[in-house]
Amino acid sequence: METRDLQGWTIVFDLDGTLVDSAPDLHAALNHCLMRAGFRPVPFELISGMIGEGAKAMIRKGLAYQKVDNADAAVDSLWDDFLDHYRRNICNLSELYPGADAALAQLADAGAICAVCTNKTQALSEAVLLGLGISHRFASIVGADAVPSKKPDGDHIIQAVLRAGGTTNCAIMIGDSQTDEKAARNAGLPFVFVPFGYGPSPTDLSEVSGICETYSELPGLIRAIIA
Repeated sequence: METRDLQGWTIVFDLDGTLVDSAPDLHAALNHCLMRAGFRPVPFELISGMIGEGAKAMIRKGLAYQKVDNADAAVDSLWDDFLDHYRRNICNLSELYPGADAALAQLADAGAICAVCTNKTQALSEAVLLGLGISHRFASIVGADAVPSKKPDGDHIIQAVLRAGGTTNCAIMIGDSQTDEKAARNAGLPFVFVPFGYGPSPTDLSEVSGICETYSELPGLIRAIIA
C-alpha cells in the first residue's frame, strides 16, 4: 500500500552539482568563448570550483585564471558567445546523478512536492531539465534571474517553495555547496548536503541536517529529518 507520509512537504533542489553533473558542458562553453577571444582554455579539473554562482561568475573566474585585469568589464563581451554555445550544446555531455530520477519519483509517490532553486538563469535551467527529461518532476523551477536576489539570499529558496504551492515550515533544501547551505540557513530551512557535487563544502558539516552520499539514501534521510 502506498504511503503518503511526505504529503505537504516541499523538497527543494539545487541544480548544477546536485541533480545534474553539468560540468562537462559548462567547461566546453567556457573554453569556447575564452579561446575565441584569444585566451587559454581552463583545465577541466578547475571547472568545478568555478560553478555555483551563475554563468557570468564562472566566466569571471575563467578570466581570473588568465590573470586578466578588470575581469568584470570583460565578462559582458564573452557572455553572448558563451550563451550561444551553451544553449546549442546544453545536454550533450550533462547527465543526471545516479539515482536522482528514481529518488524524485519516490518522493512524489510519498506525496512530496519537488522544486528547483538554482543560480543558473531561468531559461537555461528549464532547458537542462527539459533536455534530461525531468522537468515534469518539479512544481516550480526558480532561476537566478527570476527573483530579486539569488542564493545565498534565503528569499530565493522561499520563492521556490511558495511558487511550488508549499509552505516554508514544511520544506527542506538539498544542495552541494556553501552557497546552498547559507541560503537554506537564511531561509530557516533544514539543509541536506550532497558531497558528490562541486562544492565548496559547508564549513561545518556538523551544522547540516543530513549528508546524502547517494540518491538511494535521500527519501529515508528526509523521513529521518522530519521525524
